[in-house]
Amino acid sequence: MKRMLIVLFVLLLCLAPIADAETPFDLSGMSYEELVALKDQINLAMWNSQEWQEVIVPQGVWKVGEDIPAGHWTISALSANTTVKYGTKLDKSGKDISYKSEFSYSQMMHNPESVVHFEPNYDVSQIDLELIEGAYVIVKGGKVAFTPYQGKPDLGFK
Repeated sequence: MKRMLIVLFVLLLCLAPIADAETPFDLSGMSYEELVALKDQINLAMWNSQEWQEVIVPQGVWKVGEDIPAGHWTISALSANTTVKYGTKLDKSGKDISYKSEFSYSQMMHNPESVVHFEPNYDVSQIDLELIEGAYVIVKGGKVAFTPYQGKPDLGFK
């Protein structure tokens, strides 16, 4: 998150002299909604770049394609007792996945460093999901890290 804010700040600093020169990058005439839409486009472009490695996602309800880019992601817990839910529809409250979703998924995860007795054969610390546009991801109980999926882990078979 800090990295994203720094990039946005640097971008705005770089654009400040350009805005004075009456170029298309003058942001002063943009409405709040236009600025938010521009920020969302910049975030998606940054997430889709090869340099992007990890995004910290806080608790909340996030829409795939708007807040989180569609694609295959590895999601890692950054604290104990973090639940990640995924589905196509929200319930009436708008804060949980509806039982009427085309599909739904829920997983409690733990960061091994946050749990006194983490059991690697039982406790889950990360998952990988193929997120589709228009679906929802809900994070409860802590933050998670999204990283591009790198493939299945090697199980050690020869």
